[in-house]
Amino acid sequence: MKVCVVGTGNTGSAYAAVLSLAGHEVALLKTTDAGMGNFDAIRQKRGITLVDADGSETFAPIKTATRDPEEALCEPVDAIFVLLQTSGLERAASLVGSALKRARMTVVAPGYLGSVFFRRTLGERCAIYAEGESPAFDSRIVRPGVVRICFKNVRNALGFMAPETVADGLKLAGRFVDTYQYSRANVVDSALRNPNLVLHTLGCVASASRIEYSEGDFWMYREAFTPSVWRALERLDAERIAVLAAFGGAPTSYLADCAFRNDPDLSGDPLETFRDYARSGGPKGPATLNTRYLTEDVPNGLGLLCSLGAALGIPTPVAESVLTLAGALLDRDFKAESRTLESLGFDSLADLRRFCGV
Repeated sequence: MKVCVVGTGNTGSAYAAVLSLAGHEVALLKTTDAGMGNFDAIRQKRGITLVDADGSETFAPIKTATRDPEEALCEPVDAIFVLLQTSGLERAASLVGSALKRARMTVVAPGYLGSVFFRRTLGERCAIYAEGESPAFDSRIVRPGVVRICFKNVRNALGFMAPETVADGLKLAGRFVDTYQYSRANVVDSALRNPNLVLHTLGCVASASRIEYSEGDFWMYREAFTPSVWRALERLDAERIAVLAAFGGAPTSYLADCAFRNDPDLSGDPLETFRDYARSGGPKGPATLNTRYLTEDVPNGLGLLCSLGAALGIPTPVAESVLTLAGALLDRDFKAESRTLESLGFDSLADLRRFCGV
């Protein structure tokens, strides 16, 4: 099938390589000026070298690698996978919308409700809109044009913009990535299951002095979550669960969702699943507080949670506290930068529910 992958970072490169090696025709669209070395290498080689967990390398040809939406989307496509930092989704939706002829499905993963931008822009030119809570692959660019898949999720879920598209959407998504076999209640449910909403935000704020003192020698997944920080995380997670449950989502914890994605055996203690990941696969860092763990996940994740909670009348005091403290640490007004009902273009909660099919 014909696929357009939007984004050439770690995740976009991994998806593009995997989809190419599965036999799909891949166009890769770059939307920012960051990471030009990797993009230039892909263009020059006309492909991506994929490094598997065992260290073996396979070359994946890419039909088109471009910064021009017209070139990437010159023909109708079966799927668009949008794999960007969520702060860039509104701009990316405008770029894609300027050139798209027609698409069967658009998947935004993760989104923090960024799928809304794409539906507003693409409209009926796309039949199915989906949002993922996290990517299917944990991947890293090891050198320009070469990406390593460190871990592949055991299971992945998608939320869909319209209930009537769930069956067809899951079937189509599963033809691209075989772990897409599960659906969430809706796109709001998926947006609030991004694990970074609770983990990155609180982990960084609680470890601010350690991050700065270590000068790069810091492993958040291994170091940050001491018993007291876990207690705070559970309070933050309870706020998240209360809001997503109000939109019809199953009230499962961060740890349960972590095990769902990562553990073949769901009968064990999900905390041990997290600890195993932290010991063996969790990434090093962040090396500085000026990290997307704060600059992206605080305004787009916690900001969205607080906005939805306020509209629902559900208190979110821990989320609001972390949002305020993160802003103070970086001397930024994350409340003003937050993704909210208003910034998404909704006049009311009822407006969001109608638009998203909730």
